[in-house]
Amino acid sequence: MRRNSISRLPAGHLAARRSSQRGVTALVVSLFILFGITLVAFFGNRSLIFEQRSSANQYRSTRAFEMAEAGMEWAVARLNEDLKISASGACTTPDTTKKFADIYVPIDTVNEQFTPSSTLWPGCSISSTGAVTCSCPTTASANPTFGASTEPRFRIMFETVSSDPWSVRITSYGCTNEGAPCNSGSTATPDGAAVVSAIFKMKPTIANAPGAGLVTGAATTVNTGNINVVNLDPKSNGVTIDAGGAVTLTASSNVTTLPGTPSKSSVLENDTALSTLTNADTNGDAFFKSFFGMTMDEYQRNSKTWLITSGSCGTNTRCTSCGGDTACGQAVSTAYNNGARQFWADTDVTWNSSNLPSIGTLGAATGGDPIVFASSGQMTLRSNITAYGLFYAATATATDNWDATGFGTAKVFGAFISRGDFVKGSGTLDLIYDPNLFGEGDTRGTMVRVPGTWRDSASDYTTSN
Repeated sequence: MRRNSISRLPAGHLAARRSSQRGVTALVVSLFILFGITLVAFFGNRSLIFEQRSSANQYRSTRAFEMAEAGMEWAVARLNEDLKISASGACTTPDTTKKFADIYVPIDTVNEQFTPSSTLWPGCSISSTGAVTCSCPTTASANPTFGASTEPRFRIMFETVSSDPWSVRITSYGCTNEGAPCNSGSTATPDGAAVVSAIFKMKPTIANAPGAGLVTGAATTVNTGNINVVNLDPKSNGVTIDAGGAVTLTASSNVTTLPGTPSKSSVLENDTALSTLTNADTNGDAFFKSFFGMTMDEYQRNSKTWLITSGSCGTNTRCTSCGGDTACGQAVSTAYNNGARQFWADTDVTWNSSNLPSIGTLGAATGGDPIVFASSGQMTLRSNITAYGLFYAATATATDNWDATGFGTAKVFGAFISRGDFVKGSGTLDLIYDPNLFGEGDTRGTMVRVPGTWRDSASDYTTSN
């Protein structure tokens, strides 16, 4: 019987052969492991690249969307800002030209509607250091003037809303850098772009028209001088004076109402509805809210309200600190000339055109320009001054009320409202009730978003989009 040849190999050779076999096996296994690791690294790197690209795209998309949202908020804030802006197109305030709202969302008082132009495009860009460059062009189809081409930006467009004449659609285009749609007509393509739009409606400053030339929560007293109250408005039934207390007029005072209506019947005294509102609370919010649709605190904090105070304005940029009632009257005139139309005073105010000729006329009868003035102090009209708007005395004490003493003839188109007594002294006051100063659009209210109208597109959603 032959023995296996391997068994005849020396022991050392046999061990070497077995070691060689194990080495080949280890090599093969190592190659497979290396191949597997290579595959894992390859697919891991591919996934990493995909995640990096997705993250970069998400960053650009988010940045563009945030710019579009910022543009929407900026546009609404500027519409609600009543200071006049520069004619240079730089959007700076205050200036001596038009307000932002008058340029981009003007009021047509004849047809009673907003008439925005969809070809006037304001906008802003933001640098890496946070510096903002804004542009308010007044030329149709002119692009805003932005900063560097690499800066993120937004462009705004205003459009009419066919279903509501006192609403406007605001569309904001946001881009990460230069290119369409932020730069209309540009051939460049930004890294990221987004669009948002929503409908905004004007909330009137005066929710309910006074309904009479003179409205008082307590007594109406004319001690000396003359008062002439006129109301020829059929919708208000020609009411001239509506008082929660007694009405005492001098023999030379006159009231003029609708033709064919006895003058005395146009004077309503001891109106229980008014006296109830006057005494409903200690701070007068119920009485105030019945006309303005908001509390006095809400009115004072409203973005359109300009504060006249004898104290410190602090950080409030919509405020004038003044010393003395005539100086405060001049402060109102100055703020009005700069664009403010809605005021609150916590101090006494006197308008005297003899001493302050620059305020011979206060307010204006044109659309959006009557003055709305409310005060917790005493208000006085003196000399030959003409005013257009609504004047409200907020307190109901013996010392803080409407004091129309003076000399000459003061003529007011609009209405007086006093929660407390109305006291008329010397001089002549002509008070002509004008309902056209209190209608929607006659005074610019606050633009607020209509719920459910937000879109991430330039138009309303349809079944196709």
